[in-house]
Amino acid sequence: DPEFKRLNMQSEMLSMCFGGLTPCHELVESVLDPSDGSEKHVLDLGSGSGIWCVEMAKKFPHTEVLGVDLVSPRLENPPRNCKFEVHDINDGLSKFYGTFDVVHARFIDSGLKDHHKFMLDAERCLKPGGVFVVICASHLLTEDDTPYPPFTQANPQGSWFQRIFFVMERGLKNQGNNMDISEGIFCEGLWNHKLLDRTSCRGAIFTPPIGLWASASDSHKNTTIKKLGELWRNNLMTVNRHFEKGFLNAKRPAEEYPLYGPNIDEELLQDRHRSLMQVRALWGQSHGKNYKVPETFEGAASSSEGGFTLATIYSDQVQWTDRLSSYRANFTPEMKALINDSSFDVLKHHYEAEQ
Repeated sequence: DPEFKRLNMQSEMLSMCFGGLTPCHELVESVLDPSDGSEKHVLDLGSGSGIWCVEMAKKFPHTEVLGVDLVSPRLENPPRNCKFEVHDINDGLSKFYGTFDVVHARFIDSGLKDHHKFMLDAERCLKPGGVFVVICASHLLTEDDTPYPPFTQANPQGSWFQRIFFVMERGLKNQGNNMDISEGIFCEGLWNHKLLDRTSCRGAIFTPPIGLWASASDSHKNTTIKKLGELWRNNLMTVNRHFEKGFLNAKRPAEEYPLYGPNIDEELLQDRHRSLMQVRALWGQSHGKNYKVPETFEGAASSSEGGFTLATIYSDQVQWTDRLSSYRANFTPEMKALINDSSFDVLKHHYEAEQ
């Protein structure tokens, strides 16, 4: 299945960004430490191809790992401690309450009907001291940490991929999935969630490059940066082929859609834009057992690859909220129009010229 292959590649990219299978791998390892003699359980919500579950099961062979999604992955000989269940997360998670040491969810926000209900449901699945980890992707960034300009007829130097990202948000909104709600939840973070220990909560932003334009002076770090950029570029070129349904839900002219594929491929293959992917992560522990790993930073800490900032982790809610709020506040009128107005900047003369 090509989509499962893409999801496997996506898992590899995220592991490179995180330095492990989660953005808080040291904390997860401490929670799943078998030395206390208790059984350990991990839940992956929206397990996709199943690759994350398989890798977790291999890394923690004493742990039972359960993946939940609308479709069961077709895996040959998964580890014995790795199982999958077909279940719609939107129907609730009450049967999983109080059972898991780690609850993990990534890139599922576009499929959620009620974001607030999901967050509460997921947190209720934790045992005392268990860790909830949720990950999402957002619009492309410039090197100055501002939204990357999308292609418009007034700005032909903008990014076609950023354009379709905004159009897809319009499509989701038309389906009743308002991404402003998801954005608001991530902007607030987990600090005020009553089921979680406020002092354990963190937010992180990972900004891997898209393409081969970024570099580092250290040869090993340079290899890592180039590999990350290549993987993210290839992933976006693949996911670009799955946007048609969302595009049509945005109520834009169907004739416009074929323009995106070749233009996105061209801009990615030619490294026309020095753009960054934006991956956001939140995590926190439920009240109870204290597994927290000592940390050496206050407020925010950055991880760099030879001068290239790959990750910034926040322990302070105000700093985190300011960072995310300022990003959305920098949306231009054109960006907002692509999200809110299906008649904005229709590329009629483009497809008429191709005919």
